[in-house]
Amino acid sequence: MAQTQQDTFLVKPYLQFASQTGIYVLWETSSPATTVVEYGKALLDAKEPNLSLNKTIDGERLLHEVELSGLEIATKYVYRIKSVLENGQELISPVYTFRTAVKDEDAYAFAFIGDSQQNGRTPWAWGKIAQKIWEGRPHFIVHAGDIVDQGTRKTDWTQQFFPNGHVAMSRYPMYTVLGNHEQDAQHYYDYMVNPAPEYYYTFKYGNAQFFMIDTNRDISEGSEQYNWLEWELAKSKATWKFVVHHHPPYSSEENDHGDTYIGASSYGTHARDLTPLYDAYNVDFCLFGHVHMYERSWPIFDNAINLKDGVVYINSGGAGGGLEDFDPARSWFTQELQTGHHYTTFNVFDKTLVFKAIDHEGRLFDTFQMTKEEDNSTSMMQPPAPHLNVDHFVFQKETTVEMSALETTHEIYYTLDGSEPSRQSTKYTGPFQIDKSVELKVRAFTPAGKASRLIQRSFTQMAPLPAQKTKRTESGLAYKYYEGKWKQLPPFDELEVVRTGVAENISVNSFEHRDDRFAVVLEGYVEIGSTGIHKFFLASDDGSRLYIDGRLVIDHDGDHSNQTKYGSIVLEKGKHQIRVEYFEASGSELLSAGTVDAAMGKMPFGPMKLSH
Repeated sequence: MAQTQQDTFLVKPYLQFASQTGIYVLWETSSPATTVVEYGKALLDAKEPNLSLNKTIDGERLLHEVELSGLEIATKYVYRIKSVLENGQELISPVYTFRTAVKDEDAYAFAFIGDSQQNGRTPWAWGKIAQKIWEGRPHFIVHAGDIVDQGTRKTDWTQQFFPNGHVAMSRYPMYTVLGNHEQDAQHYYDYMVNPAPEYYYTFKYGNAQFFMIDTNRDISEGSEQYNWLEWELAKSKATWKFVVHHHPPYSSEENDHGDTYIGASSYGTHARDLTPLYDAYNVDFCLFGHVHMYERSWPIFDNAINLKDGVVYINSGGAGGGLEDFDPARSWFTQELQTGHHYTTFNVFDKTLVFKAIDHEGRLFDTFQMTKEEDNSTSMMQPPAPHLNVDHFVFQKETTVEMSALETTHEIYYTLDGSEPSRQSTKYTGPFQIDKSVELKVRAFTPAGKASRLIQRSFTQMAPLPAQKTKRTESGLAYKYYEGKWKQLPPFDELEVVRTGVAENISVNSFEHRDDRFAVVLEGYVEIGSTGIHKFFLASDDGSRLYIDGRLVIDHDGDHSNQTKYGSIVLEKGKHQIRVEYFEASGSELLSAGTVDAAMGKMPFGPMKLSH
C-alpha cells in the first residue's frame, strides 16, 4: 500500500496539438516506467471501450510523450495509458476520449483563456474555469500564457496547473503561447507540444488559422517573429485569422501602463508593434491576457475604430491570476469590460462566428455574433517585405547580402545610398557583396506596382577593437547598486550609490537587492576567445544595456517583461571592457548576458570569463 501511494501519476494524461490525423498524449510518472497508449475508434453501441490499437515507446522514462498518427479526420477515439514501474507495479488510467480536428468546412468551437497561474486570494479559480470549459464541450482550448506563476518551479506545474486542469485537458488539446511567468523555462517545452521553434508557430483548425507569438521576445519591426508573422499572414487563405500572444496591444488596466488615478495611460504594451500587420493582412481577432480582467475592443484599424475593416482585440486574462481593475476613465477603444475570473468561447461555422464571455459560475456576461459578408481571406493591402538572409550587420572586409520575396512574381529593388527604393532603383537578381559601410533600403513590388513596407538596415565595416592591456585582475565584475523609481535606465553618474561589491556573474542573484525599484551597473572585463565577429545577447526584465569597450552593442531599455535582444561587434582575441546597466521597476526581475554560438545557441558569461 505504501508503494502504491508513492508510485503514481505525477501528471495525469493530457492532450496536446491535435490535427486532422493525429494528436499527442502526455503524462508523467513519479518513477521511471514504460510507455503505452491503448486507443481505438469509438464504436456505435459499444459494450466496452475499443482499445484495439496501441502505441509504445521502448525504454523507461518519467515524462511520457506519445504521438498518435494515421487517425481518421473528425473522428472520436477512446484511449487510456498504461505504465509499468521498475518494481512491476502497473499504473492504468481511466478511459478518456478525444476527437481529431474537424474537416475544413465543419462547424467547431474552442475555449480561449489566459493567466491560469495561481494566486493566494482565489486559489480555486483555475479549477473552476477548467470545470466550466469541460462542461461546455469545446473541440480545443487556446491559452494566452502565464500558465503557471513561476515556470521554473516544477510544483507549479505538477501540483497546481495540471491537477486543476485535468478535467478538460484529458479530453481537449490545448494550444499555448509563453507568458512572462513561464520565464522561458524548460518545463514549458517539456510539457507543451508545439511545432518548432515552439515559442512561435501556426496551426489550422477548420476554416481558421491561428498565429501564436511570443511577445516576451523581440517583436519589433524587422525581428525574426515580425518577419515570420508577416509572411505567414500574407500566405494564409483561412476564412478566420486569429493572432494569439500574451501581452496586450490595447488595455485599460489601471496601473500597468501608467498610474491612471493621477495621470495618463499608454493604453497597452510593445505588442502594438504588431498591429500594422493585423491591419494589412485581414486579421479578425487578436487574443491576449497578461492583465487579469476581461476587455473587448471595438474593431480597430490604424489605431482608430473602424467597423468595416477593424480587428477585434480581446483580453481574457481571468483564468486564475489575482484580479486587476480598470482606468477610472473609459478608454476610446473599449466596448465591453468586466473584472472577475472568466473564460471565453468561439463557435464558428463558415462565415458566422458566435462569441461568449462566461464567468467562473457559468454566467454569460458578454456575447456577440459576427457574419462576414464577403471572403477577404485572399486579399492583401500590400505585399510583405522581403527577407534579408544576413548573419551580421557588422563586418571586417566584406559581407554577402541575400534577399528573398514571398511570391516569385514580386520583384525586389534596393539602394545603398540611403535614398528611397523605387522600381527605377537597382533590381535584386541574386546575392551581392558589400565592402564598405552602407545604408541598405529595400522594397518588394507586385506586378501591379504595389510596394511593401520599407526595410532599412545599416551595414558597418570595422576593424577588430583591440584587446585591453590589463594588470592583475580578479574574478567577477565590480558593481554599483542604486535604489529609486524609474521607467527607463537612469543617468547613473547623477545618482547616489547605495552599495558596491563584486558580482560573480551577470545575474540579479549575484548581488543583494530589494524586491523592486532598484538598479545596478556591472563593470569589468570579458575574455574573448578569438578574433572576429562576436554576437551577444542581453535578456532582462526590466530595462538594460550592454557596452563593449565603450560602444553600445545592445540597447534593451524600457519597462518590459523578460525579453532578449542581440547585437554584434568585431573584437580581437583577449580581454575587453564590459559594462552592463540594468534597472528593475516592479514585478519579476531577471538579467542575463552572454555570447551566441552558431551551434550551441545562447551561452551566458561564466565566472571564468569575467574579471575586474
